[in-house]
Amino acid sequence: MSAALVGGLCSCNSNFLDTKPTDSVAASDALTNVADAGVACNGLYTPFKYYTMYSTYFAVLGDMRSDVLYPAKNNQGFKTVYNLQFDKVQNTYFGSIWMGYYEVINRCNTFLENIDPLYESSSEKDKKVIADYIGQCYAVRGLCYFDLARFYGYPYAKDNGASLGAVILTNTISASEAKEMSRSTVAQTYERAIADFGEAVGRLSKDKNSGHFNYWAAKAMLAKIQLYMGDNTGALANCKEVINSGVYSLVSRDGYVDYWGHENQPETVLEFLVSLKGDIDDDGGFYTIYHDLHFSKNNEDNDGHCIVPTKKYRESLGENDIRRTMLKEYILTDAQGKDYVQEIWLNKFPGNLDKGFTFRRNNAKVLRMSDVYLMAAEAAVKGAGTKEEAANYLYEVASRRDSDAQKLANPTLDDILLERFKEFPAEGQRFFDMLRNGKTIIHDMSYDPEDGVALTYPEVNWDKHIVVLPIAESERAIHPNLQQNPGY
Repeated sequence: MSAALVGGLCSCNSNFLDTKPTDSVAASDALTNVADAGVACNGLYTPFKYYTMYSTYFAVLGDMRSDVLYPAKNNQGFKTVYNLQFDKVQNTYFGSIWMGYYEVINRCNTFLENIDPLYESSSEKDKKVIADYIGQCYAVRGLCYFDLARFYGYPYAKDNGASLGAVILTNTISASEAKEMSRSTVAQTYERAIADFGEAVGRLSKDKNSGHFNYWAAKAMLAKIQLYMGDNTGALANCKEVINSGVYSLVSRDGYVDYWGHENQPETVLEFLVSLKGDIDDDGGFYTIYHDLHFSKNNEDNDGHCIVPTKKYRESLGENDIRRTMLKEYILTDAQGKDYVQEIWLNKFPGNLDKGFTFRRNNAKVLRMSDVYLMAAEAAVKGAGTKEEAANYLYEVASRRDSDAQKLANPTLDDILLERFKEFPAEGQRFFDMLRNGKTIIHDMSYDPEDGVALTYPEVNWDKHIVVLPIAESERAIHPNLQQNPGY
């Protein structure tokens, strides 16, 4: 049933806007009861779990384009991302990301177009469940549009969202109609995302469920979108609602390292649950960033160990910062029997220990309470709240990580961005944090000889065309009205 429903709600056609394949179950016939709707709703999340989306590319494009991670000396993978050497003809990275998000959007649109008959014929009890599924669908689609705007459009603050954004679809269309579609602006794409989350929050359950969107996850993601748009008042209000709900809490300093091996923890607002079931391959859909971050004495064939934290990141952590314990030295022995440190790697993701999975299978953490608190601090320091509020929210996170942390009397935006830098390595946040605030990412080889090797752009800011991904030429060949980003 899962295979039939998922197949009926998506297209495997190379045309990313074609939602009517001929080899699958019609969606109108697939959604006949609440169980069907639940399976279809779960299917909305599946593409997010692949390495082409949140399991690798989101984190890589968020942190290897910044000053958090870079390729290890012996690594040839991901250097295209690190060096910002994107080729519009090549379909790697940007092509699969674009396709992945539209696969999810098409599933959402098909679900929404076919769910009403089931809803209307259901009992009041079942209507409540189905309404939650509908809310999840809107939230998932809103996340897709937000991410598409982040990857393919310039930061909103650069030009008030005037740059090219996503192709906005709120219903399924034919292949011939798809050929006439063109891109909207970043502002219109953000507005669509906000509208979708607005539709979601009135339907979603408030019960804790870290593997799916609920009311609180939608509110937190809505706050993030508002923060990116400069609506600091709205962002702070939504963050406060999540914080004050008491549904979630920050993980303690003593529990921080163990936190990463378990799912559905109080710190986690939303994560994409990886399992061995469904249409993910036997390796969990992975060649993932978690694989490439991991290394050990039992892994001397260099299978993994492709990505390492920068010297800047390593030196940002104080001696009593618990996050420092995740930095591990990999020691080799030379021909003379002398040990030496080959690399320092980030031992952050041990695998899902609840399911007995190795480091290759980690749930992608999409929203954590640390993020919510630091978003609240940022919105407050930008004028939506008081300096005292900003200081309190910032200290709540910092004090649970570093026993030497002091509450700042007059925190600045840079103070908050520094804490975000320390808190979210390999979670895909840094590049977007810097660019959306008009900051410049600097690679300094005089400070760190390994950072900046062969870089075309040792300094990156929102004036560089390369900070937005190109639209793959293979897509533009099918859709002639699909405008390319400037500079490509």
